[in-house]
Amino acid sequence: MIIKEACVGSLGEALIAQSLGASRIEYCQNLQEGGTTPSYGSLLEGKKLLSIPMMVIIRPRGGDFVYSPAEVNIMKRDIEICKQIGVQGVVLGVLTKDGVIDRGLLQELVALAKPLAITFHMAFDVIKNKQEALEELIALKIDRILTKGCSTNAFDGRNEIKKLVDQSRGRITILPGGGIRETNFQEIVDFTGAKEVHGTKIVGSLSTPKTFYL
Repeated sequence: MIIKEACVGSLGEALIAQSLGASRIEYCQNLQEGGTTPSYGSLLEGKKLLSIPMMVIIRPRGGDFVYSPAEVNIMKRDIEICKQIGVQGVVLGVLTKDGVIDRGLLQELVALAKPLAITFHMAFDVIKNKQEALEELIALKIDRILTKGCSTNAFDGRNEIKKLVDQSRGRITILPGGGIRETNFQEIVDFTGAKEVHGTKIVGSLSTPKTFYL
């Protein structure tokens, strides 16, 4: 069975995705900026109303993945909140100015987040040597890598995604995302061998009346 992770920007979208058969939610706000951490209140309501697992993005702003000390403190507090609420996991990614994994900071965040599941998000696609980065993330006990395989979309990056799936040998989950939807996910699955897929339309359109969840 293929796990379909729906990337959502609101509680209403999360509930629609659940009703359409999503296996898991990646809960964000501000998707136009690539996703930022939802409010505490929306996380509480999501945990109460969703019956499927919820992964929460830990990202204090849009833009790059190099964070100031104050932003790191925000991320740590948000991880602590996610643990208190009892969500399934968190989605994060931190890089250095040179575009490689900020290993020291990532170790801190992983230690704080465990035993929650951890996905390293599309900051991965900025990294040039993805094969080396994959091994580093395995060593850091990351559970999953969300990737397009390139800078555009998962179909353009499908050859790279297949290489990552083959290299991973089940030691870490490769989660293709970017341009994947309900009507085309099987093509990516068949080509790459991935067991999970991700997208804002992975179970169809999430457009919904504002009163859906009231």
